[in-house]
Amino acid sequence: MTREQQLKTLQSTKASKEQLREALAAALGVRYERANREKVVTIFTECRDVFLKTYKANTGLDYSFGAKDGRALACIIEKIGNAHDGNDTESLVTFKALIGNLPEWYKQNAFSLTVINNKFNEIVASIRKNGEKTGITNDYKARVLKDLIS
Repeated sequence: MTREQQLKTLQSTKASKEQLREALAAALGVRYERANREKVVTIFTECRDVFLKTYKANTGLDYSFGAKDGRALACIIEKIGNAHDGNDTESLVTFKALIGNLPEWYKQNAFSLTVINNKFNEIVASIRKNGEKTGITNDYKARVLKDLIS
């Protein structure tokens, strides 16, 4: 890496940590080897990926995943973990079942992690009824839509 490239990298606001480390090492005359980091797969990332794939399959759109969605997903995983011994494999299977069996109304009108987190108990109760009439009234639908818009 030339001195000019080093300066350009160090001054760039878009340079990654790896690029900055490499430029700094070159500037100091130290040999730098990139660490071969294996991608860590957590229950969070697995559940996020399941949700994103399911959302894309149902809506045809990419989900805009933000910080509030991350907090909601973490809460959902915690709620699922509280239902059993907290085993990640069981939590992932339970999350897949939750998303896969989500009532049709939620898939069409309120398909977001924040709504699923906020209405978790109602959704689980609806799934347990296994397709019976959910008891969702028009008034309830209107309130949920109003909450989503605001």
